[in-house]
Amino acid sequence: MYDFVNRCQRTAEVGASGAVKTLIVASPIEVHPSVSGFLQALFGLLDDGDIRYCVLSSWESLPEELPSDLDLAIHPSDQPKLASVFGNLRDLGYQPIQCFNYFKNAYYFVLCWFQDLTPRFVALDVILEHRRSGLILASAKTLLVGRRRCAGFWRASEEVYFAYLLAKQTWKGRASSSQVHRLQRLVDSLGQREAERIAGELFLGEWKERVVTACADSTIDRVLREARTQPWRTALVRHPLNLIRYLIGEAQRTLRRWFRPTGLLVAVFGPDGVGKSTLIRQLRAVFGRAFRREQYFHWRPEVFASPGNKPLSADPHGKPPRGPWVSTVFFAAFFLDYWMGYILIIRSLLARSGFVLFDRYFHDVQADTRRYRYGGPPWLPRFLSHLVPSPDLAIFLDADENVILMRKNELRLEEMRRQRQIYRHLKIDRSHTATVNTDRSADQTLFEASLVVAGHLAQRFESTHTSWLPRIG
Repeated sequence: MYDFVNRCQRTAEVGASGAVKTLIVASPIEVHPSVSGFLQALFGLLDDGDIRYCVLSSWESLPEELPSDLDLAIHPSDQPKLASVFGNLRDLGYQPIQCFNYFKNAYYFVLCWFQDLTPRFVALDVILEHRRSGLILASAKTLLVGRRRCAGFWRASEEVYFAYLLAKQTWKGRASSSQVHRLQRLVDSLGQREAERIAGELFLGEWKERVVTACADSTIDRVLREARTQPWRTALVRHPLNLIRYLIGEAQRTLRRWFRPTGLLVAVFGPDGVGKSTLIRQLRAVFGRAFRREQYFHWRPEVFASPGNKPLSADPHGKPPRGPWVSTVFFAAFFLDYWMGYILIIRSLLARSGFVLFDRYFHDVQADTRRYRYGGPPWLPRFLSHLVPSPDLAIFLDADENVILMRKNELRLEEMRRQRQIYRHLKIDRSHTATVNTDRSADQTLFEASLVVAGHLAQRFESTHTSWLPRIG
């Protein structure tokens, strides 16, 4: 696949032997990726490339620590130069795997590396133009005015810092304790009059005084809940044409996200006892940073929920199959449930950068008809499987039969062998597939499954976001 995957596979071999478990990258020297290493490499590459930038917030602990995301304003004319920066970061072991275009001219990147058999993530928020709550506030060129050199990087001026942080937290409608403290400190430094002038870009009338006063006395978190809609009012009263531009830009961006979603739909297959539930729970915890939200489904979306027909039970083969006609009707309903669930629920989650995980999927009926009490014609599950919405990624879990039976002794050995054979040859149209062996430790299984997910995201990034990476050849 990609060098990223190959490097991580070498890490798995090293880790399995009990030696050092840090990703070794293909560079002239050994580099051990870390957050501080990423920050130092990033700032060095930006300076070497003569890219005009500034850190917009939370720079106090940089470059040793990064408390949350790294917010950067980049001069719009320097955007094309970022491709070489991401290419060099990739060569150093920091693989870009996600790009969320969350506002027009604003991009949220997630980069990944592996350390101690665990994926690590860092988020980079690149702003070419600052837009919030109906207002087109400033180009990045304006945000760079008055920037200052600090500890090997450029940071924004206090005026820009206050304007950016206030707009961002107003849009969110809340502020953490550390953000409340920063806003208070900035008002003290700027002075009441200057802070009100800056706040006046967001708020009309008495609202600017009220917000600045709340910043000064550390009650801004409560006020933001009421003030969240006020910038929209400001946009309508002061800048109606810009508001129209803003709404058109957001409509175009949303439409692009719908047709090219940044979420990921993963289906996990395998016989009972192979470790599906455990792995899914771990993947949800590990990859939370790489997505904006996550959702778990067991076999089907259950738009047409029927509590009496849950796919799993303590004895999955305890009930006899339904008759041919009844089975056909039930199976058609399941097929419709997948399509309605995909249209009404899943596609929206994917468009909003969601991590969607299925424990089994529609195709699972081909491996275990008795579990779903299916007694209809054998060709029907195969036929409808070609028509159902496919997952982006299908992960098949497998293990030695004795290991599986030791974990969960619900199926006979002959049935276990039959299911394993079907899963090995199960085809899922329009999906990337991978097999993960769960015989080894839970950490090793999680590493291999995480490698599959991260590798898929890396491949998708490199094929979809070509403008953010250097051209080959």
